[in-house]
Amino acid sequence: MNTHNHLPETNKNPKGAVFSDFGSTAQKVGDLGWWFVFFGVVYVILIYKVVFYEALSNHLFFGFYSVLITTYILSRFLLAYVHKPVQVDVRYEPTVTFVVPAKNEEAHIAETIQRFAEVDYPREKVEVIAINDGSTDRTLEEMHRVAEEIRYSVRRIEVVDFKVNRGKRYGMAEGVKRAEHDIVIFIDSDSFIEPSAVRHLVKYFADRSVGAVSGHTDVWNRDTNLLTQMQAVRYYISFKVYKAAESIFGTVTCCPGCCSAYRREYVLKFIDEWLHQKFFGVQCTYGDDRSLTNFMILKYRAVYSSEAQAHTIVPDTFGKYMRQQQRWKKSWIRETFIASSFMWKKHSLAALSFYSYVFLAFVSPIVFFRAMVWFPVVYHTWPIVYLSGLFLMLFLHGLYYRIQVGPRAWFLAICSFWFNTVILMWQLPWAIMTLRDTRWGTR
Repeated sequence: MNTHNHLPETNKNPKGAVFSDFGSTAQKVGDLGWWFVFFGVVYVILIYKVVFYEALSNHLFFGFYSVLITTYILSRFLLAYVHKPVQVDVRYEPTVTFVVPAKNEEAHIAETIQRFAEVDYPREKVEVIAINDGSTDRTLEEMHRVAEEIRYSVRRIEVVDFKVNRGKRYGMAEGVKRAEHDIVIFIDSDSFIEPSAVRHLVKYFADRSVGAVSGHTDVWNRDTNLLTQMQAVRYYISFKVYKAAESIFGTVTCCPGCCSAYRREYVLKFIDEWLHQKFFGVQCTYGDDRSLTNFMILKYRAVYSSEAQAHTIVPDTFGKYMRQQQRWKKSWIRETFIASSFMWKKHSLAALSFYSYVFLAFVSPIVFFRAMVWFPVVYHTWPIVYLSGLFLMLFLHGLYYRIQVGPRAWFLAICSFWFNTVILMWQLPWAIMTLRDTRWGTR
C-alpha cells in the first residue's frame, strides 16, 4: 500500500489521531520540563555566586574573573536565543561556486563533490572547482571520475592539479581566482553539504554589508568512538550557541572550511594580501579559515546560518585530535592578536564580548592552577567551590544539548567541555611558545 493511500486511513482513525496529538503534546511538555530545569540551573548558578561571593572575591582579580566568566557564558545562551534566521527569498539567486582543495582524500573526495550536484539550486547557477594539492594517492583520479559523473548536473566543473603540495591557502585562493560566480562556498575535502544548504547560505548576501556566512556543521562519524561523540557535542554547541551569539553583531570570528560562503567581489580585494600573510616575519600556513574571516570582518559582516547544514569527519584518535587542537590554538592566538587591533571599532557589545573572551582564555590556566594546585598545597583546602562552579557551567551546556538534540549521549556534553576546559587549556601556553612552527600537524 503506497503512502498516498495510507495517510487518509490513518486520519480516519480517531485513536490514531489522539495518540499522535498526545505524542506531540507529550514531547512539548517534556521539552518545557527540561527548559524549566535549564533555567533552574541558571538560578542556582546566580545564587551560588552570591552565597560564595566572599570565597570567590578574596582576591579582586580572581573575583572579577569569576563574575566575568559567569556573565560571558550566560550571555552566550541569551544572545543565541535572540538570534533568528532570515527567510529565503526565491527572487534572490546569486550564482555560486563550490571550491574544495584536497590532499590525499581519495576516501571522501568523491562523496564531497557528488553532493554539489544534488543541491536544491538551479544547475545553471552552480559551478565546481576542485583543487588537487599534490596528492600522492588516488585523489586526482577520484576528482576526474566524479567530475565526469556530475558534469551535466552543474554549469561547469574544473579540476585543478597542483603537481606539488602548496597548502590549503593556495588551493582556496586559486579557486577564488578561477571562479566565475558571485558567491564562493568553501567545503573541506572530508565534509558533506546538505541539499538545502546553498539557499540558506546565500540568503544572507541580499544584505550588501554581509561578506561571509558560516554554515552549521555536525560530525559525520560521531558514532565511531567516545572521542568522536564528544566532538559532536562540542561542534553542536559551538555553532548553535557561540557562533549564533557572535552572529547577532556580524562578528563571527571563524567561518570554518567545512561549510562557509564568501562574497567573491569582496574577497578579491584582499586575496593576495591574505595569500602571502606573514606574522612576526613567518609565512602563515595554518589557520586559513580564521584568517580569511578576519580579513572579511575588518570591513564587512560575518554571520551564521543555522539552517545551512553540513557534516564533517573529525579525528578519531587521541593523537590526531591533539595535533588538530594544537594547530587550532596557534591560529586562534595569531588571529585573535590581529582581530584585537580592530574589534574595538565594532558594536560595543561585540567588542566587549570579544575582549572578555580573550581575557578569560589567557587567565583560565592561572585560575585553574591556583584553585587546583596552589590552594590545596599551600592552604590544605579542597577546591570544592571551584569544582562546583565549573560543574554547574558544564551541566548547563549538557542541558542545552539535551533540550535541542534529545537524550542521545547528552551527558557527554559535560565530559566534552570538561575535557576541553581542563585538559586542552594547557595547550595554550605551548601554542604560544611554538607559534613560529608552521607545520600542518594533523596527519
